[in-house]
Amino acid sequence: MAADQRFRPVHRLRRKKEVDRVFREGERLEGRYFRFILLRKEEEIPRILIVVGRKVGKAVVRNRVKRAVREGFRKNKELFSGLDVVVIAKPPVGGIKKPGEIEDIFLREFKEVRDASGNTPDQRGLRAEEEATGGAGTQALSGDPGPPQGGQGARR
Repeated sequence: MAADQRFRPVHRLRRKKEVDRVFREGERLEGRYFRFILLRKEEEIPRILIVVGRKVGKAVVRNRVKRAVREGFRKNKELFSGLDVVVIAKPPVGGIKKPGEIEDIFLREFKEVRDASGNTPDQRGLRAEEEATGGAGTQALSGDPGPPQGGQGARR
């Protein structure tokens, strides 16, 4: 049998502490249909959290988007190796009816932002060496300073 293609609980970001760390320390990258927050980690097992807000559409649409993104992640785990990833769907993705098309767009945008940010597996190794020798750290493409400070009220 081929490599394990299942989407196991070990591949999900589930604990609030872990999710908060990705939001706090992760690199924010923008695509047309998705926003990505990537956090490099020592462990090779990739983990993902999928966020689809109500602005994307009604429950049926939101669930379609989540299923398509989950499927793209499940089939292509090697692309996400060594990363914790938060995927935030933007409203335009709600207009796409075919799950296969959503999956393709998700993977294409992820590859584009990952390559632009230097979070490919080979580049992560080089960056670790640079950081150990005093090289420069990473910067987000979007210039987003991070989540607003001030607790729960800032999220609503």
